[in-house]
Amino acid sequence: MGASASKIKFRESLTSLISRDVSPDDAEFWDELWKIPSSADEVFELLTPDNARRLRDERFDNLATLFTQATAQLCQIVETPYTIYFDQALNCVRVLTRVLPFLLEKGDLGDTDPNVEALCWSDHYADGAAAAGSKKNRRSDDNDDDEEEDDDEDDNQEPLALLVVHAAMHMLFLPQFTCEFYEEEDENDSDDDDDDESDASFDDEDGAEDEDVIMDKKRVAKADQESHAEAGLGKPRRIRKGVRLTPHPAGIVWAPGVGFTNDGKCSIGNESSQYRRQRTNKSKTVHNPEAAYTRKYDKNRIEVLRLLLATCSDPLFSPADEYNPLASRWMSVAVAADAPNAPCLFYSLLNTVISYDPSNSSFGGVPYSSKLASDSHVKLVDLSAQVLCVLLDCGLPGDPLPVENQYGEPVVSLTEAQKRGFNIFRSLLARISDGKDLNTLYRGFVRLLRHTFESKNTLLPSSQSKLECYQEILILLWKTLEENPLFLDFILTRCDICELVVPICYLMYTSRQDSSKIGLVHLCTFILLKLSGERSFGVSLNRPFRTKLPCDLPLFSGSHADLVSITLHKMIVNGSYRLVPLYSCFLTVVCNISPYWRSMSLVSSVKLVNLFELFSSPKFLYSGEKAYKHLALLLEIFNNIIQYQYNGNQHLVYAIVRRKDAFGKLASLTLPKAIQQCSKVFPAHLQPEYDADAAEQVAALSIQDVDETGNPIESADSREDKSSKRADNPAKSWESNEETVVSVGSSVAGVKERFTPSESWLAELRSSLPLETVNRLLQHLVPVVDDMCERQNGVVDETDILEVFKDITMVGLLPVPHAIVIRKYQPNQYTSIWFTAFMWGVVFLRCQQPPIFDMECIQLFQVS
Repeated sequence: MGASASKIKFRESLTSLISRDVSPDDAEFWDELWKIPSSADEVFELLTPDNARRLRDERFDNLATLFTQATAQLCQIVETPYTIYFDQALNCVRVLTRVLPFLLEKGDLGDTDPNVEALCWSDHYADGAAAAGSKKNRRSDDNDDDEEEDDDEDDNQEPLALLVVHAAMHMLFLPQFTCEFYEEEDENDSDDDDDDESDASFDDEDGAEDEDVIMDKKRVAKADQESHAEAGLGKPRRIRKGVRLTPHPAGIVWAPGVGFTNDGKCSIGNESSQYRRQRTNKSKTVHNPEAAYTRKYDKNRIEVLRLLLATCSDPLFSPADEYNPLASRWMSVAVAADAPNAPCLFYSLLNTVISYDPSNSSFGGVPYSSKLASDSHVKLVDLSAQVLCVLLDCGLPGDPLPVENQYGEPVVSLTEAQKRGFNIFRSLLARISDGKDLNTLYRGFVRLLRHTFESKNTLLPSSQSKLECYQEILILLWKTLEENPLFLDFILTRCDICELVVPICYLMYTSRQDSSKIGLVHLCTFILLKLSGERSFGVSLNRPFRTKLPCDLPLFSGSHADLVSITLHKMIVNGSYRLVPLYSCFLTVVCNISPYWRSMSLVSSVKLVNLFELFSSPKFLYSGEKAYKHLALLLEIFNNIIQYQYNGNQHLVYAIVRRKDAFGKLASLTLPKAIQQCSKVFPAHLQPEYDADAAEQVAALSIQDVDETGNPIESADSREDKSSKRADNPAKSWESNEETVVSVGSSVAGVKERFTPSESWLAELRSSLPLETVNRLLQHLVPVVDDMCERQNGVVDETDILEVFKDITMVGLLPVPHAIVIRKYQPNQYTSIWFTAFMWGVVFLRCQQPPIFDMECIQLFQVS
């Protein structure tokens, strides 16, 4: 049958399903439907959203039969993976991928429909699937025995939803379909081995190693132990039984990376424990290393991953303010402790993403080679990142505390695994603890994110392919920072964090005016806010910045701290108006790093003082009751540098001296003058364009004040704002691309009362602005500068003034140094909902070829 003939036949079959009732017993019709050769694009083209909804609403029995039979065939192919049925199985996968989102529109988080509920979760249709599977089994193999029939009867109790999810997870590791042949490990045999013999075998292996290698291992192990101790994790706890977090068999993982070497060896659970025990070689090494990480199954993996993504799309159909990360039964099945091949899937998805090198993706990195070839591996990387993000977004956080069984393998206790909301993928991410694995993970993030600007720095324009999944990479980076405490400590103390800061700043800088990238800027801001809460981050940013970025970044000679400051300044003065809610977060990042900023460049100094003038202007100062909070943050930045890093920061001191009038006007502000300025800038008919209170609200929800030792500090403002913190969802506004607009509401609802300065407001402003340090500085240095100008008839070179400032000491002239306050990112349910909405918006927009999801019934964000 030719391609056009098969397409016509498939269209006729779909038309029959929509227009008339087809009996489940019409074997000829159903067998012919599944055997028609069809591609994913043809299935999505012919089964339009309108037809899918008509099938669901008007011919539900036909849809039930379609769903039941497709599920039964997938279950059967898992049990008996004969290659002659693989094409038929792919047809089933494509049809299920198309119809599942329309079923979930009426699922757990959407408008519940009793028919959909019965189809997905009742025993009635599960019985039908088992019967269909047994019939197919008898047709394909006449030698079935009674034992297989008993297995079918046992499966009768499992609902179709569970069968579909489990079948998809099995099919991702189906021999000759998505991976090479492998042998199941007989765990009972390996468990009965003698412990002493196993330990002896390890001792022999260590004795044969080079002494330098042994010393390196000891140093790495010691560093890992120190990291564990600093993170409060301690030594592993031992239990007899638990859910294993090791991939078995290890040879079916798709790519090298975390826990896996390039020759197919797996080190997870084999090296890090004093109770370690060598299991059979099948769990450690692939017999054919050259075939360990083959890409020849990428196309089939893509098809099945689309199906798995479709089964997890419940959150799309829940309003953001009603979303419950524990409510979806589909997601719960996919991340449960008994999910098939979950550790293998986790490491396959993660390693597929972080081992990808976009600069060498086609024809060995030959320029323009990506224009000549359609690389299915690139699609697999994109989809792997999306599926992993989705699987990590539901349920409860993983417990990073190490727990091992008697063989030194990482496990989760049965009590923990049986809790409602348990997510095995979040547990796997939280338990990555080996230094080599953490370094592999970090290097992967750095390589991928740096490609966003390195691909534009080539001699031949557009000669390298662009990385399209950088937003998913940033989401994975955020998830890793949130879930794994060792990762944050590792990258700050044992890596060059500046390698990560540069691409984040580049993405923010180039996206500042693009309405489709507002969500990306939010995400980058939260990452910087998370990192800036650690002292070692501020210290690391003093490394010199010498990278050439392909953007209109102002020329400066300085450190990575200058890069961060200049980028965030540009976001405020030249960014989209929709970035207003992030202003306080921008300033908080700079404030957190300021006590450790050894030498600020001239450009950064001038721009920060310019910001002070901007926020002290009437247009900003009277735009909201809390608008002065931005000035308080800027003054704290100046005070931190003056008190703790005066030597080396003469540029900032001179910039403050030059703009002394801005500080003097603020210090001498009176109530009549404030009222006069406010009424002049904002007449009765004019509302402020800039809402400072909205910006402050986001920061209040996301930030907690702590001292240098990490102890929380509760300020009067934080106590005062506790009630307002729960009022709205923070930063819930962003858009997608030029064609499709996706938004998640506004951070401020309704029209608020017009602000007018009052006596209490003025008193609060004066008590909140720490002007004493800057005033003392100006009192001492302004006469020095005036004297120099007078002696040289007003012609004074700037370098001469800077040299004088270097020789002046402020010891005894400034107030007693204040305590350093660090503002840390504080996770909460509102930012969690925002991240979910942003992540699904990215997934929705990136899954348009073919269009897995239809925009009509999506409620998590608005699509127009």
